[in-house]
Amino acid sequence: MSERAKTPVPIELPAFDPNPSAAHEPTKDVDFAVPVGAIEPIKAALVRRGIVARPLSSGGLAVREGDIRVGFIDRREGGPAELFEEAIADAGRRGLLAAAGAGGVPVVAADYLVALKVVTGEDKDETDVVKLLRRLPAIGLSRTRGIILRHGGTGSAKRLDALARRAGRPDARPEYRSGGE
Repeated sequence: MSERAKTPVPIELPAFDPNPSAAHEPTKDVDFAVPVGAIEPIKAALVRRGIVARPLSSGGLAVREGDIRVGFIDRREGGPAELFEEAIADAGRRGLLAAAGAGGVPVVAADYLVALKVVTGEDKDETDVVKLLRRLPAIGLSRTRGIILRHGGTGSAKRLDALARRAGRPDARPEYRSGGE
């Protein structure tokens, strides 16, 4: 089998309503997971265009221009840089692209998105995970758990199952009970 990347396949991304019980509100920003080494060239390109970027405490850059909010996130601080690298590589191998002008942007698989959010351990990310798992039952917990185990350990994998139970996922592992209760 060839080691070459698959030919990119444009995809239409489904609308994701992060608050399904309320009126639909489109996302207010877009985040790009980028390798640590990409930040300086991105910053230089923004400066050449007169765009001001501020550093993110977690690693990366944020751009706020009017209503446009973009994050270039590398998670060099307090985050799973190796998981980011793996998610980016997986997106490239899958060849799934969201249309962007004349080209496309690789899209991280949903299981990697969930893994990234669980391993970072932020409250907002965990809320997002519950919503994603509830809205997208095709996200495979077994594969996602494996990704999380490699990068976040057993505690993070158990956290995934707790969040999956909260989302009502029947494929979540049961909660541990002392004495078989």
